[in-house]
Amino acid sequence: MSFIAELRRRQVFKVGGAYLVIAWLAVQAASIGFPAFDAPPWVLRVFILVSLLCFPIAVVMAWIYEVTPDGVKTDASGQGSKRVFAVVAVLIVLALGWYFYGQPSFRKGDSSDKPVVAQTTHLAQGVGILPFTNLSPDPDNAFFAGGIFEEVLTRVSRIDGLRVISRTSMENIAAKKLEVPELGRRLGVSHILEGSVRRAGDKVRVTVQLIEAATDKHIWAENYDRSLDDVFAIQSEIALAIASQLKIALSPKVQASIQERPTTNQAAYDLYLRAVEEGQSWRGVEGFRAIIALLEPAVAMDPDFLQAQLMLADAYGRVYWLGEDPDGRFAAKASALVADITRRWPDRIESRQAHAQYTYTVKRDYVHALTEFQALLAEKPNDAEIAVYVSASLKRLGRYKEQLVAARHTMSLDSENRSAYTEVVIALIYNGLGEEAIAFNEQATQRFPEDSNLAAQLAYNKLVIRGDRAAMLAFGRSNLVDDDNAPLIAMARFAADDVDGAVAALEPLRLKTSGPQAAILLANQADFLRLAGRDVEAKPLAQRAFEQVNTWINANRPAPSGMRAAWYAQAAATAALAGEQEVAKAWQEKALSITVLALEEEVRRASALADTQRWLGNPDAAWAFIAPFAGEPKVLPNGQLLAFKPYYDAQYGKSAGYRAYMAGLEKKR
Repeated sequence: MSFIAELRRRQVFKVGGAYLVIAWLAVQAASIGFPAFDAPPWVLRVFILVSLLCFPIAVVMAWIYEVTPDGVKTDASGQGSKRVFAVVAVLIVLALGWYFYGQPSFRKGDSSDKPVVAQTTHLAQGVGILPFTNLSPDPDNAFFAGGIFEEVLTRVSRIDGLRVISRTSMENIAAKKLEVPELGRRLGVSHILEGSVRRAGDKVRVTVQLIEAATDKHIWAENYDRSLDDVFAIQSEIALAIASQLKIALSPKVQASIQERPTTNQAAYDLYLRAVEEGQSWRGVEGFRAIIALLEPAVAMDPDFLQAQLMLADAYGRVYWLGEDPDGRFAAKASALVADITRRWPDRIESRQAHAQYTYTVKRDYVHALTEFQALLAEKPNDAEIAVYVSASLKRLGRYKEQLVAARHTMSLDSENRSAYTEVVIALIYNGLGEEAIAFNEQATQRFPEDSNLAAQLAYNKLVIRGDRAAMLAFGRSNLVDDDNAPLIAMARFAADDVDGAVAALEPLRLKTSGPQAAILLANQADFLRLAGRDVEAKPLAQRAFEQVNTWINANRPAPSGMRAAWYAQAAATAALAGEQEVAKAWQEKALSITVLALEEEVRRASALADTQRWLGNPDAAWAFIAPFAGEPKVLPNGQLLAFKPYYDAQYGKSAGYRAYMAGLEKKR
């Protein structure tokens, strides 16, 4: 038998080919994952080295060990194992010798502790743009410095092949006051841009300097003393200079995009910059309303101001998305504006992004939104905002494995954005990787100790993974409770036999909410009281909630957030709670007759109809509505059921199906 035939017989070629494919995939994953977790560059080098080292070992093992009908066997002489050990030893010696000979200190005989500048080769060609310092005598001009910073970042991000760190990450990391080399290492970019802005009257001075991150060497600096009318030219010149310094050739299309003047109206531009700054501090619906108040007059001043229109359309959609558009006025405005943008600028990528955002926030058509955002991300692979939408769309569609990949990709693009870490934690939970999620959440909390959302998420993860109710109660006592956490804090307190505390947890949120959402929160408070047997206190609250909901529906007002099926189900639950059984049944029938828009609405409808059946006196029917979601990590995790058992017992304890399910969980503990 020939040597080649023997190799085939022993499947050496198959083993070698399979190993190369698996090793290549592992190296690709490591090259993305290690930088995201701030692993030093040598870790990736060692990983690649070990992968290469193991290839000949795998091939030799395939030759020596043969799979036979009697099992795996080696040659009769026993020399095979000795040869393996010899090959391993030789390969290790050669690999280590090659690795250390490749280090500058080894070659030069230099044992000093000077930094190894060669690490810069592992930084991606990219720029981290630090927030521009406001040097204007009038502190009110801080918005202008922030706006210039935003616009320079936007224009630089249009340079193909250049990694540009998002504004959120740059603002977060700037607060840490790190040295430039550390900034470059942590962000994974080759250069850092610093700048300042001084505005006085109709004059502006912008000073910038481009620094090589690894060496902290200033490779380019410029002062721009211009009139305000030239501010767009300044932004363009900075972006073009960066491309020139980094020796990046620009296509005519990209160059024209960088040099574009978004508006000729300085007053409209000032309003736009103020809106941009307003958008940097998350204040929920109040923030979006403030943005709208700034941008509507800006667009009226210059109807051709595309950037302002894009931001305005998104703000309209966000108000609707947050359930604060009771008459549908903002949804209608978003629809009209997006249609106008698409008609007037059909070939612009911004138009497609506006349409994708509208599809997500107003239409809630996550299937088509995902398709649109994925196409946009293919064109703008470094755009963290688009990457967030891809991850969020996958989450809404329940495609959790893909969501985890997308969330990690977003974090690699936006490594200093706390919300990016939050999305990775959520994705780990949804993929059943609970303990990994807690460990990652703890690391993120240590990295961003000032972020209360990460602390809240850690408490929740301990609750749903470990059934640790104490962690959620402790968080509730920390005075960091926000709108998203209030319902969980309320349930935790009820489960701990603190009914008054449960009702109180919802009160701040109810007081600052209006319309039907406030009525639903009032009903939730009444629900806690009735579950505790305090019907006398619950009755007036439930009646007020029902009257508000009934008035809304009788006036033919639209459903909050556009979720008509979920809205009628919530209305039915409110009616049943107040003792209005016939109305509750009619609204329940209406809720079941409406096609749901997405999984989140299906969950809300099922939960509300379960509440309806509870107060109609049908415990088994109540549990039947919610049972399909029991154990689902996104809806009703088993850990939450166990941690809040007294609360769920009060709701579904009379249901045989619920008792059987909980008994099964208790056995698995």
